[in-house]
Amino acid sequence: MKKRVRVGGLIWLVLGISICIGSVKLKFGSFHTPGPGFLPFITGAMLGIFGLILTFSSAFERLREGEAKDEKSLLKWDWKLFLNPLLTVFILFSYVFLLDLLGFLLTTFVFLLLLFKLSAPEKWLSPLILSVSATILSYLIFSVWLQCQFPRGLIKFW
Repeated sequence: MKKRVRVGGLIWLVLGISICIGSVKLKFGSFHTPGPGFLPFITGAMLGIFGLILTFSSAFERLREGEAKDEKSLLKWDWKLFLNPLLTVFILFSYVFLLDLLGFLLTTFVFLLLLFKLSAPEKWLSPLILSVSATILSYLIFSVWLQCQFPRGLIKFW
């Protein structure tokens, strides 16, 4: 578990640094009139700081407990630790690309079902109920109440 926390912390650290680097290309503006790069930079910095905290807190805890690890175990690469985060990123990128084609309701339902099923692989009922309720609730809030327009996609009647 502690190794997963360290790996997760390193992933958040790298993601935060890359967001900060990407936001440097945009104008920061000032504190009173922030530019388009201000919020992404702050977000990337916070992700990086939280990643550092996760990485070093688990490393310090391991040192405090007196666990001795040899260098071979530190260099061992475990792909199973990266499978769920990689699948999650793939699902999120696929959602962005299929949103216009399939429409909001169908795409949101399918991809939330996939994400919930990824987090609880042994059950089907709770991911199904959660994805249906989250899709309906987000549709009611954003489309009905706030009157935002969503892509209709294949479902043309709504």
